[in-house]
Amino acid sequence: MIAASSPSQKRPRKLWWLIGAVLLVGCVLVQMPAAWIVQKYAPDSPYLQHVSGNLWQGSAIWQVPQAQSALSGAVDWTWQPWKLLIGRLGAEVTVTSGKSTRLNGDVNIGRSGWSVADMSGKISPDTLAAVVDWQLPDAPIQVNALSLDSEQQRGFVQADGQLTWVGGELGYPSGNKTYQITLPAMRAELSAEQKGEKSLLHASLLNNQDKRLGDFYLDTDNMLDVNLTQRLLENMPEYKGEAPQDTPVVSVRQPLLSGLSSAQGVSK
Repeated sequence: MIAASSPSQKRPRKLWWLIGAVLLVGCVLVQMPAAWIVQKYAPDSPYLQHVSGNLWQGSAIWQVPQAQSALSGAVDWTWQPWKLLIGRLGAEVTVTSGKSTRLNGDVNIGRSGWSVADMSGKISPDTLAAVVDWQLPDAPIQVNALSLDSEQQRGFVQADGQLTWVGGELGYPSGNKTYQITLPAMRAELSAEQKGEKSLLHASLLNNQDKRLGDFYLDTDNMLDVNLTQRLLENMPEYKGEAPQDTPVVSVRQPLLSGLSSAQGVSK
């Protein structure tokens, strides 16, 4: 005779009920409208508009009102659920702006900070013109495998990647006059540098011969320190200063998006 199964053997085990409940909640979460999430957690954000899609996949219009002019564009994302295993909310992101600015990479947000991984693409001249009131060369900045890791308490704890620019003619307005400078081809090597209790984002500006042209330092309060060397300023016809080529001859400190054209250099 075949023994009859007991009722308890026919019922699903509690573990399967738990797995089913988790899957159900997960399906509901990824289908939540992205616009509702933004309205819930950032109701007064001036940076995002026209949000569509859901947590899994969506898009939005972004803007930076603090820029020299209205800097805006679009962002599309695809959620990477496996990032939850490391305690972060991650997505593959594509950012576009202006005529041809396009950046693609991974963005991750955690409790203690955020990170960007393997961001590549280019920033077009019209996008740059929305940030600074300069006469810029008609050439994009190429972004190559940029990675950043920022923590709320410590700052930029990790940075890597490279930005390259072929240079060209640049007009720098100061006071009632515009100074012309012929920028050489250059690249910015990114790294994190410890200063006091904070770790800053450091961009070391070099020419094609690996000679120093300047340094940029950015902290988590969006304060930017700029140091330009004698070697770079020698490309300005009206500049008459004399110093060793590696000497910083211009130093500027100001908020990142305050309009760089209003900065005043300090000659040494």
